[in-house]
Amino acid sequence: MKNSKNNKPVIYQCNGASCRKKKGKLLDYYIKKYKLKNKIEVEQMDCNNKCEQAPVLHLHPEDIWFSEKDLGTIVKKHILNK
Repeated sequence: MKNSKNNKPVIYQCNGASCRKKKGKLLDYYIKKYKLKNKIEVEQMDCNNKCEQAPVLHLHPEDIWFSEKDLGTIVKKHILNK
């Protein structure tokens, strides 16, 4: 995983088959709701073998793995509170 060029948090979104199949629209929803388009970066990542938690995301540089159902908590605690 690469570092952000401008020190923005990066949310990596799994692009594996299980995650693609279960992927909702929550990330897009939170980006619009909290106006995060210029505050975070979103990147795709290859399958990370955490399929039982699909869809899986990873917050960098905090190194937090989470499921899309936990996205609201992660956004509020680790992105909005900075």
